[in-house]
Amino acid sequence: MSQFNDVTAIVLAAGKGTRMKSAKPKVLHEVLGMPMLKWVLEAVHGAGVEDQTIILSQDHQGFENFLNDFPEVSIAVQPTQQGTGDAVSSAACAFKNVKTPSYSKGVLQRGKQKNASERMWTLIVAGDTPAISSQTLKDFIGAVKGSGKKLGVLGTRMPDPRGYGRLVCSQQKTLARIVEERDADLETKKINLCNTGVIVAQTEYLFELLSQVTPNNAQNEYYLTDIFSISADREHLAFVYETAIPTEFSGINDRGQLESLENWMLDKKMAQLMLSGVTIHRSQSVYLEGSVKIEADTEIFPQVVLTGDTRIARNCTIGPGAMIQDSHLSAGVVVGSSAVIVRSQIEAGRVIPAGAVIVDSVS
Repeated sequence: MSQFNDVTAIVLAAGKGTRMKSAKPKVLHEVLGMPMLKWVLEAVHGAGVEDQTIILSQDHQGFENFLNDFPEVSIAVQPTQQGTGDAVSSAACAFKNVKTPSYSKGVLQRGKQKNASERMWTLIVAGDTPAISSQTLKDFIGAVKGSGKKLGVLGTRMPDPRGYGRLVCSQQKTLARIVEERDADLETKKINLCNTGVIVAQTEYLFELLSQVTPNNAQNEYYLTDIFSISADREHLAFVYETAIPTEFSGINDRGQLESLENWMLDKKMAQLMLSGVTIHRSQSVYLEGSVKIEADTEIFPQVVLTGDTRIARNCTIGPGAMIQDSHLSAGVVVGSSAVIVRSQIEAGRVIPAGAVIVDSVS
């Protein structure tokens, strides 16, 4: 049973991502070989939240193959894109016994309605934050549920807070309001405690608050963050949980940000592998995707590329410039320099000569 079986997740994936300059939906662009959205869904699942609803735009071409891999995830469509409040309110159609905001036009495209009395809590995350970790989400959810508050936000101190909503706190660990960058005055812009976009709220209370959100701002949009000031007016201050790893919440809006975050995630994976007993020579020259698994006492030499469903057992040696894709290597395999192995299974102790090409082989 899930650790948080009374929690459901709303994953926002309706953004157009125009700065990516691509026909592909932004959240389907890959980081270390996996779509951003898949990283987020897996992090949410890893945190113990199995019930998930993705919010997509009305024009969501390109998602078909991706969604086929997640048949258990519900899909709600946001017909009009009028801000983050509109996006989350589009999920009202996925619940029973919640107040649907008057401006919400969401349509449940796939999945069954959830009973809000059973899914008492809702986690909200953005689909373009692939670096987010399960542990951070798990800690945040647990902290909000244990705080005695109906509403909580995950904050972090950004070295450069420009562009982020600022968390204006009235006292320790309670929030008065969130002010978006474009609406902030000079004093508010000095605040470096920023909104990550990750929220936990009691489900029925969340939609009550959303029903009172109005588009009175510079963008004429429904801001999700307005629910915090509305809640404060009700004398229900929100809980603030602060995390010390701001890079986990770096959104991706263009190709430069994608490359920068991918480098950070790759460095993190390399460090984890080395701590687990893998030797990597000149790790800055090695590329491996998020799905790759490597066991202890394996040695990786420079300029190696490891992709897809690749599994490397203990005591293997992967020579310089080798490329391995969707392949499984048993213990003690030696791969010579510049060898290529694709969709193959290599038996224990085998030596692959330098420059060899092995495709679709079981040996």
